[in-house]
Amino acid sequence: MMTINETLEFPTHRPSLVARRRAPFAALLLALAPAAILAASPADPPRPPERKGKPVAATPDSEAVARVNGRPILRRDFDLAVQIQFRGRRSPVGLKELRATRDAVLERLIEQELLYQKASRSEVAVPDKDVEADFETMKKGSANPGDFTSILRQNSVTEAEFKEQLRRTLVVTRFVDREIIGDLKIADEDVRRYYDQNPAEMNRREAVHLAQILVHVAPDASAEERATARQKIEEILKEMNGGVAFADMARRYSDGTEATRGGDTGWMSRGKGAPAIEQAAFALKAGQTSDVVESRLGFHILKVLEKRPEGPIPFEDAKERIRAKLVAREREEKIRAYIGPLKEKARVERSPGATS
Repeated sequence: MMTINETLEFPTHRPSLVARRRAPFAALLLALAPAAILAASPADPPRPPERKGKPVAATPDSEAVARVNGRPILRRDFDLAVQIQFRGRRSPVGLKELRATRDAVLERLIEQELLYQKASRSEVAVPDKDVEADFETMKKGSANPGDFTSILRQNSVTEAEFKEQLRRTLVVTRFVDREIIGDLKIADEDVRRYYDQNPAEMNRREAVHLAQILVHVAPDASAEERATARQKIEEILKEMNGGVAFADMARRYSDGTEATRGGDTGWMSRGKGAPAIEQAAFALKAGQTSDVVESRLGFHILKVLEKRPEGPIPFEDAKERIRAKLVAREREEKIRAYIGPLKEKARVERSPGATS
C-alpha cells in the first residue's frame, strides 16, 4: 500500500520534470518532467571528454532509439522509462495507449538530454555527498529495499550507472532553478481567486487516515515463505490484541517504509487504494483495527486513525496545495518558453521504429 497524504484532489497532470521528486534511472529524468520541460542544445554539440588509451567505440544504432546532437539515448534507458510509467498499474494497457506513452517518453528523454547538454556547460556543481544522499533517500522510499535493487538488475543497470543518471538529474534541476525559474512566488490573492473560481475541484472524497503493519512477501515467494509470513503477522496481531500498542508493534515489526512513524501511512481516499486494503479500511470505524489483510505486497494489519466524509474543502486546508499547483504551472510555462526555440535548433535523429 502506498503512502497517501492528500488534501486536495486536482485533476491529474503529468509530473513536472523539475519538481523535486525522484524516480529510478532514466525515469529519474522522465518522471521528473513533462514533455516540454527541458532545455536546449548548444549551437555545437558538446564533445565527450578526451580519454587516454583506446578510443571509445561508437554506440551501435541498434542500441540507440535516438541521437541528440550526436549523443545516443539508449534503448535500455528508454525501455526502463516506459516500464516505470506503468509500474503499479492494475488495469490492462491497450495498444493505442502504449504507443502514445512510448512516443511521449521518447520525446521527454530527448528534451531531457537537450537540457542536460545545456546545463553541463554551466557552472552547476553537484557534490558526491548530494548524489549519495538522494540515492539513499530513494532506496529507503521503496516499499522493500529489494524492489529498488531488482528493478535496476532487471534492466542491467548498475548502482554506479544509476548514480550517474541521478547526478545528471541534479545538474538539470539546479540549472533550471537557477537559470530559468528563479525566485517564483504566488500571491495570496491568486490562491484565493483559484479557490473561488474552481469550486468543482474544491471537494474531496471520503477518506481514512490509516496506520499499518506490513509483513512483506515477494511476488515470487514460495508457498512455504508465504505461510511463514502469514504466521508472523498472526503472531503480531495476537500480541497486539494482548494490549501492546499498535504504533509500538509497527516500529518493531513492520516492513513498511512508514514503520518509523508508528505505521502512519497518511490519508487514503476511496478509490485510491488497493482493493483489499480499501475494502477493509472503509469497513472500520475510527480507532478500530483490522484482522489480517492480504495484498500483492504481503500481509497487513490496518488501523483507522481518523475518518472524514466526502465534502467541500475549507480554504485553509486547500490553500497550500493550490499554491503548489500554481507554482508548478508557472514553472512549466517558463520551461516551455525556454526550451521551445532551442529545441528547434537541435539535431535530433530518431531511429526508425524506435517506439514501436
